Amino acid sequence: MSRFNAIQSASLALKGALPALAFACTMAMSAPAQSAEYFLQSATMDKSRTATISGPGLNQAVYMAPLYFTAYEGTAAVGDSFNFVGFCVDIFHSISTGVLNLKYDDENALETDSKYLTSTPFVGAAPLSDQQVLQVGRLVNYGTLVYDQAPSSTSKIDTLAALQGAIWRVINPGYTVTSGNGAVNGLMGNFASANYMDYLTGYGHVNSGITFISETGKYGTKSAHQSFAIAAVPEPGTWALMIGGFGLAGAMLRRARRMQPALALVRA
Repeated sequence: MSRFNAIQSASLALKGALPALAFACTMAMSAPAQSAEYFLQSATMDKSRTATISGPGLNQAVYMAPLYFTAYEGTAAVGDSFNFVGFCVDIFHSISTGVLNLKYDDENALETDSKYLTSTPFVGAAPLSDQQVLQVGRLVNYGTLVYDQAPSSTSKIDTLAALQGAIWRVINPGYTVTSGNGAVNGLMGNFASANYMDYLTGYGHVNSGITFISETGKYGTKSAHQSFAIAAVPEPGTWALMIGGFGLAGAMLRRARRMQPALALVRA
């Protein structure tokens, strides 16, 4: 998408620019983000791992993996396409693979279990705690790191399946998610446990920020397709200000160090 394209940052060398830049950077990071629209053209997923989700009103066999979307920014297949990995955060609705042509947006936040089963919008869902949202965010970010970095293997497939299952379990503690694969069940138990952070290792720092996308005009009702969580990426403008700020900070520190011997000589 265009917001993830390569960015250009200007070099500032005037005295006093660092405080101004720091202020601008703070403003950019604290300003509310404008909602975005996404046209989901198609989706693929690994279908080698399955699970059964059981609980009140549900006993469903499902594929157990994140989805890999091809999408466009906006409401139609216009401009450049982009791809992203989405983890399902909704067991009460469905979506297919292949051609989708669905309109989604990030207007809403991940605040409930998405149990919206009536035509009346936003009725029936259970709210999520801050701890649930935090754990889901970390699992989604870790899963994205695994998807991007881990070499193709049975272990990678098992890990991604277990992360998807753990996300369903964390959001829906009244439901069971059981795989016929013992390795997946073991990993899923680890990722869904209270000490899940002990198992999010091997691929660098794990963030918790996510972008939550849901079907435009239908989320909150029984007619919506599944909703998804995506590992959040900073806005290009924020990156530019941060990079510029770090560069100026380093330059001023180097200048200060060069001045220290001369100042000492003057005092002597």
